[in-house]
Amino acid sequence: MKRGNGRFWGIAVLSLLAAAVMRCGEKENPTAPSGFDLDKNPIPRFVRVNFIDVGRMARISRFRSAAGADYSDDVEHCRSMLHYFEPRGDLDGQSLDMFSPVDGTIAGIVTNQPELEMIIQAQEYPDFKFHLFNLSPIESLRAGNAVRAGERIGRYVERQTPAAIAVSVHTTRGRRLISWFDVIADSLWQIYGRCGISNSSEFIISKEARDADPLTCSNGLFATTGHLESWTTMNCHWDVDGWGIPRFVDVHYIDFDRVYKISKFRSAVGHDYSDDDEACRSMKHYFWLDGSAGWETARIFAPVNGTVVWRFEEFLGTQIWIRSEEYPDFQFGLFHVLLADSTLAEGRQVRAGELLGTHISSRTYSDIAVAVITPYHRKLISYFEVMTDALFSRYQARGLASRSDAIISKAERDAHPLTCSGEAFISGMGVLEDWVTLR
Repeated sequence: MKRGNGRFWGIAVLSLLAAAVMRCGEKENPTAPSGFDLDKNPIPRFVRVNFIDVGRMARISRFRSAAGADYSDDVEHCRSMLHYFEPRGDLDGQSLDMFSPVDGTIAGIVTNQPELEMIIQAQEYPDFKFHLFNLSPIESLRAGNAVRAGERIGRYVERQTPAAIAVSVHTTRGRRLISWFDVIADSLWQIYGRCGISNSSEFIISKEARDADPLTCSNGLFATTGHLESWTTMNCHWDVDGWGIPRFVDVHYIDFDRVYKISKFRSAVGHDYSDDDEACRSMKHYFWLDGSAGWETARIFAPVNGTVVWRFEEFLGTQIWIRSEEYPDFQFGLFHVLLADSTLAEGRQVRAGELLGTHISSRTYSDIAVAVITPYHRKLISYFEVMTDALFSRYQARGLASRSDAIISKAERDAHPLTCSGEAFISGMGVLEDWVTLR
């Protein structure tokens, strides 16, 4: 689902040009709006629901940008006066639902174009319409149907074209387009803030700035694109609670046949290793190797394609952290490694299955931790939660019926808490089984 900067624009251009033709014959609004005076009245910030999961966006085009095709109004010309919302490349875009941003009425559904457009007239401010592009609507929805803010109206259709939204206003000076970010309430800004955006100006090119850096158009297409940035990048992090955990790791980090026992996630083995959500539990896995050879001969491999983002020397061996290339918010910590290449440094690219070294010795277990950078904090999850089914099937062949066999749930650990002094467990051990043994 990776995208280049312009690969989708052929379809986008056809979509918007077709939509413009259809609007010429659009019927009067159902409630006959009287005309909103943008010169005398401030734009109301009345939208409290996002039309799409903003946290899943990689970038958003700026109002009056050169993205797509000319989409302008009765006052301005030759500029893109809407917003494209382009999903992240590490998510399945076709799983994205789309929602009505306001209470209102479906004023029209334009279907004779490559990408469907739904037009929703706001109930609270009938002069305002919301135009949603590139969605597959729920079959039962028709023009004239009432919809509620937050009601699911369809699903994003990924045909190399981002989702898009335009806001039109029936004004005393004709049809005007304003930015989506002009009408959203302050409460909606929280998620944009978590994605590194400080204010709405990062999504809007002012009229004065665009006029000073004009675009040129030919038949609705941009012949020149100007010098202003057309996109704003969203620095959103993985929402474990909302999106779940992807199963993408298909390389075992240590010689699989050497594994004898594995400590459970949230066990009382070792020491307190917890995150911002939980405390006083071991939120990683220790691997106890068999005695077929010295533990120092057990090989350690990179579990994913990625980048070494942290390296430091422990009391035994080296600890390294690898950020996944495919899912950059996921990081893998490998402990007590005797590196095959002592010059391995932060910033080095590694490939899944690449030999990193060996376990340091039988004086300590080998361990692995998986951390996710979420919109709120750093969260630790189990290595077994990110394994592909193919990799986990190897464990099933050795006696694990399910992934939960290697995980103590948060509820179960909370019901049987441990007590810590510093990082040391001092009470509560032995109530829950800490280890799972492979056959």
